[in-house]
Formats: sequence, structure tokens, C-alpha cells
Amino acid sequence: MSARGIYRILRLPLFTTAVADAVAGYFVARLPDLDRVEPYRVLLLAGVSTGLYLFGMVENDLADVRRDRRLAPDRPLVRGEVSVATAVVLLVLTAILAGACAVSLSAGALVLAIGAFAAINLYNLAAKRGPASVAMVMMGLCRLLNFGIGVAAASGVPHAITPDLFGPTGPLWARHGLAIFFATVIVTGYSIAARRGHTVSSRPWSAAFFAAAVAGFAMIAIQVGTGVGWFHAPLARVFAGLLLAALWPGALWSAAGAARRPEQYARFITRMLYWFIVMDAAFVLDRLLVVM
Repeated sequence: MSARGIYRILRLPLFTTAVADAVAGYFVARLPDLDRVEPYRVLLLAGVSTGLYLFGMVENDLADVRRDRRLAPDRPLVRGEVSVATAVVLLVLTAILAGACAVSLSAGALVLAIGAFAAINLYNLAAKRGPASVAMVMMGLCRLLNFGIGVAAASGVPHAITPDLFGPTGPLWARHGLAIFFATVIVTGYSIAARRGHTVSSRPWSAAFFAAAVAGFAMIAIQVGTGVGWFHAPLARVFAGLLLAALWPGALWSAAGAARRPEQYARFITRMLYWFIVMDAAFVLDRLLVVM
């Protein structure tokens, strides 16, 4: 066992991207009333998201250890930097961290944390080996549920899920959650392409990527003042969306244009994961600027 091996199996510090989603969900649901923000809940949310994310990373390597011996010999379990026993201990500790923090939140947040835990297990143990579309949706659900923990901790779980909830006049947190879902679908698609050794230039990939990108950017850009009847300018979110477009290899057309080698996706995958923090901050800022 080595410190480097633990660092690599946990994918530190990528867990901050998951923490940003949950904490942003809390703030977007609570703002603009700063007096209602409870710092201890923010810390608990950070603990839940950290535990869930790190659990998922360790479980991912444990589930893939046989495959990695053939296709990814540099992974820490394969190289012997981390033993299987140590990985199992990390798995238990991260699950305990997530569970201990989740039970201290509201009942609704606890239910969503359990749902996120189940979705992570379904992805790692089954979905990522199946059709790419299923894997992409399942990972999107993992991120969406993680975000939802923050929303539930702030305002509870919505009593009814209706189309209006996700429309332009619905609460900002609903569109924020969908933006996270569609962005996750995109980055997971690139990850699958790299892992399975094929490009995303075929027609099915092109259609899926185009639909997810359009829907995701729409959720970021659309903003209507409730009861006002005119469009506000979501400046911070539009800027965040333009930043993602600049980070995208070959822009959106990389999904529909010339084929790219799978190894070219790795840099974008990391950049896009960190971009989640930028998007979350943009939603929070716009929530402060405009009362929905």
C-alpha cells in the first residue's frame, strides 16, 4: 500500500466536483434568503457527497480489476499500489462517512442519498457493462440524485413532479438539476468511448450527444421571471456554458464530425468534470442576482 495508490484509487481531488453539485443544490434552493442558510447542513452535505463519490471510485476499481489486468495495467490495484483488502476497507469507510452524514439531514435528503447509493452500485456493477445509452443515463442519475440531496436538505422533496417543475417558469434548482444530468450524460459518453476503444462519430452517438448538449445548454440559458413575463439575462450561466464550449475538443461537432482517437478524450473528461464546479457557481450567482 502507498499514499500514491490511495490517492489514485480515490481519484482525489475530483470528489470536489460532486460536493459542488450538492452544496450548490442547497444554496440555489435556499437563496436569496441568506439568513436561512445553515452552515452545519452544508458541512453534512459535503460529507455525504464526499463519501458517495469516493465509494463509487473505489468500487469502480474493485469491479474492474479483472478487466484492468488486461486493458489498464497502470491502475493501482493491478500495480499492487493498493491491496484488495485495503480497497475494501476504503469502501466501508467511505460508505460509513456518507451514511453518518446522511442520517443527520432531513428525511427527504436521506431518501435521495439512499437512491444515489443504489444508483452508484447499479452503474458500477451492471450498467457500465451494458448498452452505452443505459450507462450514460445511469451516471446522469447518480449526479442528479447527489444534487437532489442538497435541494432536499434545503426545501424538502417536491410533493408532485410535473412538467411545469422543469419548465422555464419552474424553480431554478429544477433546471440546474437537469443541466447536471445532461452534462453528465455527455462526459460519460466520452468516458465510455475512451474505455471501449471506439469513437463517438457514428450516427447513434451523434444523435445522443446532440440531444444531450442542446437540452443541457437550454437548461443553462433559459430563465424567465415568475409572474413578470419577460426574459432575464442569466449572465453567469451563459458565461459558464460558453466556457464549456471552449473546453470541448472540436466543439459539439466532435460528436458528429471527424473521428477522434479515444485517448484524445481523456483531457476533456477531466476538464469537464472540473467544469461542473464553474456551472454550479454560476447557478448560485444567478440565483443571487435574480429572484425567481
